[in-house]
Amino acid sequence: MKVKQEKIYNCLYNKGFLPADKENHEIIKNFNSDNLLYELTPCLIVTWSIELNILYRIIDGFLCIANFYPDESFSFYIIRPKEKHNLQHIVDILYSISLEAGLDTLTIWNIEERFLNDYIKLGGYRTETRYDDSFSEYVYSSDSMLNLKGGENAEKRYQLRKFYNKSNIFLEPITKKNVNLCIDIENKWCFTQNCDLCRSFVGCSKKSIEVMIDIFDDDIYQGYFGIIDRKPAGYIIFEKYNNELAYIYFIKTIVSNFSIYLYYYIVENCLKSIKQINNGADLGKKGLQLFKKRLGSHLLLKKYECSFTRETSYE
Repeated sequence: MKVKQEKIYNCLYNKGFLPADKENHEIIKNFNSDNLLYELTPCLIVTWSIELNILYRIIDGFLCIANFYPDESFSFYIIRPKEKHNLQHIVDILYSISLEAGLDTLTIWNIEERFLNDYIKLGGYRTETRYDDSFSEYVYSSDSMLNLKGGENAEKRYQLRKFYNKSNIFLEPITKKNVNLCIDIENKWCFTQNCDLCRSFVGCSKKSIEVMIDIFDDDIYQGYFGIIDRKPAGYIIFEKYNNELAYIYFIKTIVSNFSIYLYYYIVENCLKSIKQINNGADLGKKGLQLFKKRLGSHLLLKKYECSFTRETSYE
């Protein structure tokens, strides 16, 4: 963490913000959120908390998340409660905290499109809004992911056939007892990758998985290891939130195109009745963007960032 970020971190900590770590997982998980479809669930807030130095505090019913990014930027993320609340009041509070932290602008990201006008209409601020499709999320129906018809799905059919025709593939359910095997796959992945390149996007997924191992509860999360020729080939972890919605959290494979097989397998065998499957953002990675578009027809769930500066600063 750089000097500027460290100053902000210390200021927030002194204001009652706490690490959004595994020790606070239950508090964050049990927050009565109005953000159901978006990917930034309690699972991901906590699993990425150590790597990204994420802090949290519940203020007047809002779950306020402080995000510190690898590029040295900083912003808040607000998770609204289902109960009646006062958005103006919470933005005023966070703006004051930002000033004390040495910032002249309050930045809030991950704002759902359905809530965007609520922020734009707030009084007392000059507001700038930015849309970035790098962080917008891909949401599929199970039908769209299982649809293999047409020329646009020819490559997917070809890759799936390659794996379905193999007799040496075994899928093992992930449980509390064996979830640590994910680290074996992460280690093999890291051996062939550029650490700085991974961190330039979001951070080290291996460190996130280490936290996931500590909070893993197989009553909540599901997953599978893929084994080919008795060797680890990849894993996938997801959550079936309810009968309407599921989140795909982590997928890592060390065998080319094996991820397609894992996606197809869990949708076919675990998520076939689910109406909406959130598969996260592409983080601006062109290859990942192309891959997610090819998984099936989807809704791109748009996210926005708003920056607030007091109007008196422009007089």
